[in-house]
Amino acid sequence: MSQPQGARFHGKIVVGVLGVVVDPDGRLLFVAQRNGPFGGNWLLPGGGVEPGESAEAAVVREIREETGLEMIGVQFSAVYEMRGAWAGGDYHLLMLAFRGTACGEIPPDFQGDGVGAVRWAHCHELPLHSTDLRILTDAGLASFSDDQINAALRADGITMRVYG
Repeated sequence: MSQPQGARFHGKIVVGVLGVVVDPDGRLLFVAQRNGPFGGNWLLPGGGVEPGESAEAAVVREIREETGLEMIGVQFSAVYEMRGAWAGGDYHLLMLAFRGTACGEIPPDFQGDGVGAVRWAHCHELPLHSTDLRILTDAGLASFSDDQINAALRADGITMRVYG
């Protein structure tokens, strides 16, 4: 019997990784998330850490699985704690953010794991999710004010804290 989608998030802390991936033209890598608490949004790519896997290896694997690209020059940047609720129940995420680069174009007809679309874009070209406003500002790749970020997080019912 398969586990309902919300069961993965309910009643426990989920540890994941996300990649702030930049190309030589300064574009960022985004995925259209299909599932989970932030489904239906353009997000920075990432996902769960598998047992026995390092966080760095997890972000490289997740970027490859979701986008078809290889992340290189991987450097840890921060840990983000996110809490909220969605149709599947309450969630509590610890996301380890890594910054790196990738070159090349997304493979033609690539079908990323758990994503509806993949694209390179500048911050102003997509409607950014409230959590990405904070992450990209912290990374020096966007310049949203704390008031803008906090208002967007409140509107989405998310509390978010950064460590690091």
